Amino acid sequence: MTTPEDFPSVWANLVTRWVTADADSAEFPEITPRSRSLLQQLDPVVVVDGIAVLTAPSNWVCNETKKKISGDISEVLERELGYPVTLSLSVKERTPEPAAERASEQSHEQGVQQGVQQGLQRDSETATGQEELRPPAGKPSVTRVDAPPQVVAARQDGADGDRRHSVFSELPPVPPGPVHTPDLWENMADATFPGPVDTAGGAVGVQPSVRPSSEPPSPFTDHSAVAEPVTVTAGIPVTTAATAPAAAATHADDENRLNPKYTFDTFVTGPSNQFPAAACRAVAENPGKAYNPLFIYGQPGLGKTHLLHAIGHYARELKPTIRVRYVSSEEMTNEFINAIQGGPLALDQFKRNYRNLDLLIVDDIQFLQGKESTQEEFFHTFNALYQANHQIVLSSDRPPSQLTTLEDRLRTRFEGGLTTDVKTPDLETRMAILAKKSQLNGAEVPRDVLEFIASRNESSIRELEGALTRVVAYCSMTGEPITISAAEVVVKDILPQDVKITSEMVIEVISEHFNVSLDQLTGPSKVRKIVTARQFGMFLTREYCEMSTTKIGEVYGGRDHTTVMHAEKKMRKAIQENTVIFEQFQELTQKIKSRARQR
Repeated sequence: MTTPEDFPSVWANLVTRWVTADADSAEFPEITPRSRSLLQQLDPVVVVDGIAVLTAPSNWVCNETKKKISGDISEVLERELGYPVTLSLSVKERTPEPAAERASEQSHEQGVQQGVQQGLQRDSETATGQEELRPPAGKPSVTRVDAPPQVVAARQDGADGDRRHSVFSELPPVPPGPVHTPDLWENMADATFPGPVDTAGGAVGVQPSVRPSSEPPSPFTDHSAVAEPVTVTAGIPVTTAATAPAAAATHADDENRLNPKYTFDTFVTGPSNQFPAAACRAVAENPGKAYNPLFIYGQPGLGKTHLLHAIGHYARELKPTIRVRYVSSEEMTNEFINAIQGGPLALDQFKRNYRNLDLLIVDDIQFLQGKESTQEEFFHTFNALYQANHQIVLSSDRPPSQLTTLEDRLRTRFEGGLTTDVKTPDLETRMAILAKKSQLNGAEVPRDVLEFIASRNESSIRELEGALTRVVAYCSMTGEPITISAAEVVVKDILPQDVKITSEMVIEVISEHFNVSLDQLTGPSKVRKIVTARQFGMFLTREYCEMSTTKIGEVYGGRDHTTVMHAEKKMRKAIQENTVIFEQFQELTQKIKSRARQR
């Protein structure tokens, strides 16, 4: 078995073999050149208790890896190590440079500044007939701001040396925007436009690139560390450690956690969910004052996660400076493990990240069961937020009273606020949900077809939306109009509520259809035929069994939930784009439902 000390060498060997593997290799999943680049930028930290900890050099690499290849990495590690692996991925913290090295590197700073100024002056002279670059009246092209002491010291002591770092090497990173640039430029603000700055109150503003010397000092400049004036060329925003707090980066990172599709505007309200939806709006409008904590429960697929994201979006819309974080209990656990591995400073940072929030939203809190250390930390985080009148929102597939393996002190706190459940929607609500989905996807579906689909299932919105997707895909591929007749062909095996499909039924049908054994389905094999069967099984289990991705991963050999998410995303896309896969999916669905009727 691989020891923690062996993991870096095991990882290095694995990456080398993976990036050089042939496209049709059965040993490794096929990945794109960009994904190979992402893979090679990851650093191994440790593997302990089935959790493989990796770090990425930047937020962009971390997020892209999670979206594109985290599932593949988990599967490959499971095969390589011989046991189920949960992937924990975070951004590598930048370590401060030694003073001597930093001083040497700063010797290049003045030269770069002069080069930038000279380059701008040459450009201006070319455009204006060799005229001297002059700022407009009242708007000088340079401004003087106060440099941090460490920059001044380095500037005074530095000598010609290593020229690898730019003038901005001492400046803290600017939060990445929605368009991700290459890693080389990720920590550098745009050289043309003013950059974002956090005001003292936390509101995001724009730092002016120029300021007349007669104007009062900028409110964005911190004068607590007055050292030596620094001349900065116009158009290059200056950010110091004091003027760009870590909260700005945290705010941007947390924004990325909220799904832009899940808002109150896209949530369909009916009798089954009217009360929880109203409670969520009230919490977003008055966090910490309305219902604290708010605990939402209900069966999978009824819209709980949608409501949680909507709370975060609406709260930000009403108060842009509010500190919001949406996180699943699985993600929180992984972050906590990373913090423990990182030592006391990382653990303190973890606590600050959560205890300084105005609104904490935790999805699927039931998965904290059995994780004693995480429960202990969450208990203290809960108390800190609650005592500060900061809002906590939780979701689960069952009420607090049924979370029997959670500590009593946590359950009683969950019950101390407002507990509300999301119920199964009625026919009219189901039709409205399908109409909203078709509208958002740009498909025109007749009302009678919506009613037909909605009447075939009552228990799962997710299954209804899947049926609608199949009908639209089928009609698009065959060129037929969307009618009840076409819908009947596609969803004729949608089951009545009293027939239940289990994961065992799905696995049996998959094994027979692909002629693979149960051990192969749940084992580490990477043979293409077995991988396809496994991904079909995960997708169909997710579609019909009302199980979380974590539970499905456990059924399929103890795999990580990200592997299931990857399989679901891949198969859903293939069904919509590939006629052969679509027909295979239809055939498997019929077999599974037929078997369910026989039981």
